[in-house]
Amino acid sequence: MKFFTAHTTTASKIVTLIYIFYRLIVIFMLGNSIYMQEWSHVALLVLTLILFMLPYLIETYLHINIPSLLELIVISFIFSSTVLGELNDFYGHIPVWDTALHALSGFLAAGVGFSLIYLLNENITILKLTPLFIAVTTFCFSMTVGVAWEFVEFSADRWLNMDMQKDRIVRQINSVDLGQRNNEVVQLKDIQRTTIESETADGKKVTTVIHNGYLDVGVIDTMKDLSANFIGALFFSIFGYLYIDHEHKRFQFIRNFIPTKRK
Repeated sequence: MKFFTAHTTTASKIVTLIYIFYRLIVIFMLGNSIYMQEWSHVALLVLTLILFMLPYLIETYLHINIPSLLELIVISFIFSSTVLGELNDFYGHIPVWDTALHALSGFLAAGVGFSLIYLLNENITILKLTPLFIAVTTFCFSMTVGVAWEFVEFSADRWLNMDMQKDRIVRQINSVDLGQRNNEVVQLKDIQRTTIESETADGKKVTTVIHNGYLDVGVIDTMKDLSANFIGALFFSIFGYLYIDHEHKRFQFIRNFIPTKRK
């Protein structure tokens, strides 16, 4: 029971109930995935349970209080990206799902970065950082986290045979490999179809035809994700700057996303 209800001391009763609800769903899906021997799903579900413990571990061992609203958003984000997005294909059913989550992740990561440097700035007397410096550092921290997550997606696709970096049909490509001279860029427009010839483990030839274009294997998706992360990071950084610049008198909603040091 303690496992299902593990939460921070600042979590409201509603957040605790949502923890229980999310964990019950994940445990049920984990048991089913083990029975069906879907090991990539098992790995993702185990990772989800570990991520659910992060707010509790951070508060316990780093002595940091996490606002209840931030905790709710974090665990809902984890559930939405792994269980709903990857395992139930919300990314495919709802086109804006992936973009919205990456924008939110950029916002949340910026909140974490802002908190780290803000707490440091409030507890040192030798050096005082300017609001602009804190905002720029916050933005850079969030973008670094976004890039690191793209490494995770690439690794999952490469080693776990997943498709986290979603493919996309494009009608035009530019390539120097198709040119007859060095560095000559050849542009193919209005691609009608692409034929892929592959071979199975038993030597059987397989032909796959992609109609209405060429299959981009994740590059566009990665850049779209980073662009969404950019928007979320920029949004928080601007309001974080205004919050400090106005000496905490305005833009008080930012406090709901800033962990504080436990006294």
